[in-house]
Amino acid sequence: MSSQINSQNRAVFLAAGGTGGHVFPALHTAGALKSRGFDVSIITDKRGLSLVPENMHRKTIYAASPFAGSLTARMLALAKLSMGFLQVFILLLRQRPLAVIGYGGYPAASPTLAAWLLRIPVWLHEQNAVMGRTNQLMSKLARGVFISWPNTIGLPAAASHVYTGLPVAAAFSRLHSYEDKKETKQLHLAVFGGSIGAVLFANILPQAVARLPESLKSAVRITQQAQKDQIDALQSTYATQNIDADIRPFFTDVAGIIETADLVICRSGASTVAELAAAGRPSLLIPFAHALDGHQLANARQLADIDAAVIMQEQDLTADQLAAKIANLLSAPQKLIAQANAAKTIACPDAARKICSLIETHLFSKKKEAA
Repeated sequence: MSSQINSQNRAVFLAAGGTGGHVFPALHTAGALKSRGFDVSIITDKRGLSLVPENMHRKTIYAASPFAGSLTARMLALAKLSMGFLQVFILLLRQRPLAVIGYGGYPAASPTLAAWLLRIPVWLHEQNAVMGRTNQLMSKLARGVFISWPNTIGLPAAASHVYTGLPVAAAFSRLHSYEDKKETKQLHLAVFGGSIGAVLFANILPQAVARLPESLKSAVRITQQAQKDQIDALQSTYATQNIDADIRPFFTDVAGIIETADLVICRSGASTVAELAAAGRPSLLIPFAHALDGHQLANARQLADIDAAVIMQEQDLTADQLAAKIANLLSAPQKLIAQANAAKTIACPDAARKICSLIETHLFSKKKEAA
């Protein structure tokens, strides 16, 4: 059974786990594919569905982690994965797309396996600097693996891989350079924690800011992401310190906020690190300590190893330590400029287009050979 490539068939399926770290790179690639005339569908689970625009073709399947929780939970997860496989096998059998691209996470496993069984070409994209477990397992079935970082850890020796970078929104690459940022008397701290980092940042950052030297604290303004139930307490705390703070659970214009920031404080998910590189912005990174296989620390090192960011470990982090590090950075504008310029050197603004070109070349060169 072989996949038929013809002028009418322009379908490509992108399969991604249910978190933003998997879904957003898939969406950016989808945009590049659509601009080339491909008919793109996103396959994910119920969690990921909320991240996919309603005007896109979306398919939801059952998925769960078979490695977490009690024995009963793991058995239920295996049952869900089996149901998800049947769903997607029937879908691919009926629609016969040109290709499937997996972006990691358990919802990407079933589409990858089903495509391989149906002899539909499969590629994988790995976002993190440590290859995810699903992608490691599925790499044996793929034509190739697109990696986000040159020295990705955990790549199977037999896996054919190409360094493409990680697709991010074009807005980050279009920002004015950090050195040309408009001068103001204020010092803008942009703080993005996401759902995982919000608790740590909501607890420790106000304490750290309170410990800044008065010459810095009086100039600071803060844009901070926080959970809804933390916002009132944060606003009250900052107000008592006479600090201008914009605190929300979600910001629609992250690139615009980063453009005016003097320093970005955040976790180090792969997309976040890639966005900082594309934007060319200095950062203080606090990797999530419990990230699977330590991938957030490995991501952070992509910037820290070229002096584009400072890493602070979450374990035993104190407000005094954080205050000292923030003060040190804000007091050294030339160091921040150097960090920003260094970050830009590992940016991959054409990542989505590279992925599209490689797939298109492979698919249609094969078509010509078969003609």
